[in-house]
Amino acid sequence: MPYEQADQARRRAKKIACKNGRTTKQLTLFLSGWLLIFTSIPPEVIDTQTIQALYRARWQVELSIKRMKSLLNIDQLRAKKNSVLAEVYLYGKLLYAAVLEQRLNQRFVGDKELGLSQTRMLTPWRVLQQVSCEMQSALLMLFPANPAQSEAYWRSIKERPRRRKLQTLPDEIYQLVQLCGIM
Repeated sequence: MPYEQADQARRRAKKIACKNGRTTKQLTLFLSGWLLIFTSIPPEVIDTQTIQALYRARWQVELSIKRMKSLLNIDQLRAKKNSVLAEVYLYGKLLYAAVLEQRLNQRFVGDKELGLSQTRMLTPWRVLQQVSCEMQSALLMLFPANPAQSEAYWRSIKERPRRRKLQTLPDEIYQLVQLCGIM
């Protein structure tokens, strides 16, 4: 690393060690001046600067996965683990994420602040959230609620059968509440 960055990394390592009540090892201080990236690609194929650039771009992939988990709940599947239905849910969510990315690229084509080829001024986090809301609204407009399917709808969202009954208000309280016009 350049001397300034290495010196800053050494100071950060000393500060962390001091905060935790330890002294910094000489090996830690020495390695603070290096960026260690292990790869199986020989240096004749790709030079070190390209490998560093690829490593930094890898972080963008990690952030993309984090956005999909946070905004699209891609990690929350309504099926048992390792089941065929879980696989279908995952493919559906990935397809939805791909459609959102496509819509994002169409809507903000040529926007220099979102690209990865130059210094960015913002992350696609809020923009993706906005496009997701728009897409959900569009899907709801394409497939409006059908009154003929209301019975099937209620059946699909009901609680599963349980031993314990769902709690309700006692009849006397319910009648009192109705008299007062609260519900």
